Amino acid sequence: MMYLREELRRAFLSKAVLITMLASTLLVFIGMFGTFKWITGGGISIMYTFLQGYNSGTASFLAITFPIIACIPFASSYLTDIQTGFNNYVQLRMKKSQYMITRLAVNALVGGVAIAIGPFISFSFLLLIKLLFGVPMLKVGERLESVMFFHSIGVSSPIMMILIIIGILFCCGTVFATLGLGISTIIQNKYIAIFVPFIYLIISATVLANIHPSLNAMALYDIDLLSGSIGQTFLYGTVLVLSGIAIFLIGGAARFEEKFKE
Repeated sequence: MMYLREELRRAFLSKAVLITMLASTLLVFIGMFGTFKWITGGGISIMYTFLQGYNSGTASFLAITFPIIACIPFASSYLTDIQTGFNNYVQLRMKKSQYMITRLAVNALVGGVAIAIGPFISFSFLLLIKLLFGVPMLKVGERLESVMFFHSIGVSSPIMMILIIIGILFCCGTVFATLGLGISTIIQNKYIAIFVPFIYLIISATVLANIHPSLNAMALYDIDLLSGSIGQTFLYGTVLVLSGIAIFLIGGAARFEEKFKE
């Protein structure tokens, strides 16, 4: 438990995590920026503005870069521990299994927060705008694809819709961060390891999606791609997480022992 607290403090106070959180926030606000000149006049809704930053706008850069943002904070941390010899120190303090489970948990948590923090902060900002200018959460007759999806599953509250989206983004971040951590034990280059999940996302959206729509990893991020395949998307995310964990436990254990023997 002591080591877990140390790792959490180490993670959330690191420059890499703070920078990625800032990047996540800026990317969402950049996506929403074009709507600000209309929002205070009540011409558009809070929901529309939020979706512009999340997945609908032409400047929704978070929707493209999220695998990188999820992996930058901590996915290469294990490789760094191996290269610096920190793993030898840890081996003297605790069991290898305890170290690896803690590393998986902290990495997943940080990756999820890195993706979800930007939309959460932007949502908080939009709620303030709503209070100050009386902007509606959702305009009557406003037909937004994401809203129609939520209505189809029985969710009618715009606030609940946005909170669910943020929750999905957190889960999405944990999936790609875990995948990146596993890959880092195979590819002995932290920069390449960070970009591999992003490359996989591109391949899944262009090649694998043509084989079967459910193989499009963008569905883990974008709720507009969930319609009719919620169960399949959940299974897909689970498989990716388990794959990342398996690769990390197998490859990571081997590297751990190898370096310890040195």
